[in-house]
Amino acid sequence: MENANINHRSCSRTPLDLDVVLYFRDNAERQAKLQDISFGGAFIATENSDLEVNDLVTIGLYLENVDEEFYTLAATVVRCEVSGAGLSFDEYDQDTIKSLRKLYRDALH
Repeated sequence: MENANINHRSCSRTPLDLDVVLYFRDNAERQAKLQDISFGGAFIATENSDLEVNDLVTIGLYLENVDEEFYTLAATVVRCEVSGAGLSFDEYDQDTIKSLRKLYRDALH
């Protein structure tokens, strides 16, 4: 019998508390809070979310403690909750990966 509560993540998540902008459907945007992140995805907290599973979104964020550049991460909504949404990253470039690594290091210290 399969357990419905099995964690299917391939990457461990790092807790975070970072303000981000969420872009979705027809360039709508909403302020959100990045609560945790991994190299595979993230969970964003947002009020009154009208996101749906399989929506394509983009997270926009400044990594002020890293280099003050604005980064974007394309993602797909894979889980919706009252408090926010679970996202799976679609793809990102090497510069974003390097900055995410720096962000992880800062979050762990």
